[in-house]
This record gives sequence, C-alpha cells and structure tokens, in this order.
Amino acid sequence: MATPQERAQQLIREFIEFNEKYAAQIPLAIPKGTLRTIDSYRDTYFRYLKDSEFKSNICYMLQLLEFELWLYRLFKPQYSLESALFFQLLITQGLVIEAVVFAIVVDPLIVPDPHDRSKGNSAKEHHNLMQFIRRRTFAMHIQQLRSLKIISEELAQELDSYRSEIRNLVHLQNWEGRLYRQISLEEFSRHLEKFEQLLKKLSQEITTTPALAQLLSYYQLDGSRVTGTIRFFNRSSGRGQIDARAPHDFIPFFVPRNTADFKRGDLVSFVLELTPQGIRACQLEPYLAAQ
Repeated sequence: MATPQERAQQLIREFIEFNEKYAAQIPLAIPKGTLRTIDSYRDTYFRYLKDSEFKSNICYMLQLLEFELWLYRLFKPQYSLESALFFQLLITQGLVIEAVVFAIVVDPLIVPDPHDRSKGNSAKEHHNLMQFIRRRTFAMHIQQLRSLKIISEELAQELDSYRSEIRNLVHLQNWEGRLYRQISLEEFSRHLEKFEQLLKKLSQEITTTPALAQLLSYYQLDGSRVTGTIRFFNRSSGRGQIDARAPHDFIPFFVPRNTADFKRGDLVSFVLELTPQGIRACQLEPYLAAQ
C-alpha cells in the first residue's frame, strides 16, 4: 500500500500531466470572454495600487485560478485529481493574499514604467529598502498596515485569519490525514467566495497607500536619531548589536576598533542606515550626551 508521501507524489504527477495534456489547447479552447481580462482584475480589485510587475503578477495569478476552474468544469477530472487541484488552488489563493499585502506595503517605492504598465518597479535608490521589506514576514506586513492605519483592525484580523486558515488546510507537513480528505468543488467554492469578498473589502477600504515619508518614518530611515540599549559589544573588533523597539529588534553596528568605550547595557542614540546587508546603526553617541 502506498505511503501518504508516495500518494502525494502520484497526485502531483497526475496534476502536472492534466495541465500538460490540455495546455496546447488553451489558445483555441477558451472561447472569447470566458475568462476575465487582466485589466478587469486591475480595475475591480487593485485600483489603489500603482501599475507594476507586482500588480500584474497578482492579476495573472487570479486569472490562473479562473482558468484552472474552467478546465475542471470542462474536463471533469476524477476525484483524486479533483482533490489535488483544489489543494493547489487554495495554495495559490494564499499566495495571492500575501502578495497583495506586500504590494500595498511597497507601493510608495514603485515607479511605474511609462511604456509598459506591467514592468514598474522600485527606483535604484530604494532597491535596498525593497529587499529589506521583501525579507520580512507576512505577519510583519499586516502589523505595518495596522500601524500606518492603511486598513482597519477588523480587516487586518480577517487577513491574518484567512492566511492561517489556508495554511492549516494545505500545510505540506503531515500529509497523513490531510491528503485523503477530499475537497469537493462545493467546499472549494466556499473558500473562493470568501477569498473574493476579502479582495473586494481591500479595494473598498483602501483609498490610498502609504506615502514615502510615512514608510521611511515607520522604518526609522528618515534621518532622525533613535535610541536603544547595547546588547553586546566587542571592543577589539568594534562590532556590536543594539536592542531597539519594533520594527527592528536587534540592530548591528560597527565602530573603529578600540576607539569607543561602549559596554553592554549602555543607552545610546544613533541614526539608522540601510545597506545591502540590512539595517545598520551609525553615528552612535551615549544617549545622555545627545540631550
């Protein structure tokens, strides 16, 4: 008898074969008007976002969901493939929600491309900040939208709840007990309806994305001095770390060797700078001397 892991691999193969079998028919098999256009998704759900590759990719993922459902209804795969298909679509929905929240957070950094609305991206001077934000978690992005009052607390909780629900339903660990639980079209349709309602709520509630000044201030990158406590400091190497409040927990710093008399527990003021390696504390001074 096949193990859950072997059965999982078999379902994945079936899913891939199904897509490959009918992929060649896509240009001919989809009647005009069957699927919504990318512009339809842009205008329905994401008018508040600047045109960019992030916005376009999210719209393509939404169109993929619609295309997979159309294929399912047209060819009516067997129940084993049905379950694998709906697991896959649920995963895609979770990715869409996470991608939408990321796109809202980084929208102030986006410079639209005047020639191609799907190619807009961050300006060079904001590349490091974009990479820093990209490394942060979905939960951190939700908290940022809360703090900047871009979305209501109710909507923030709904985003958290939806992402957790999808993650728990299709978590790739512990396939046993999950893989053999069939997901029907009726059950998936309930998740899909909730998913679409969430996207519409975002579109209705968000009237503006954060301003660049708000974003820089949130990450304390506006040039103002901030304070923290030295967590550790190696005088011989000049390297140390500062314990600071959110959104940065522990901030590295470097001073010339044997030139600073800092020690663990000292309260210091500093200015944050963003490097390719991440946030760094610069221009350190004892806090009382800065008053």
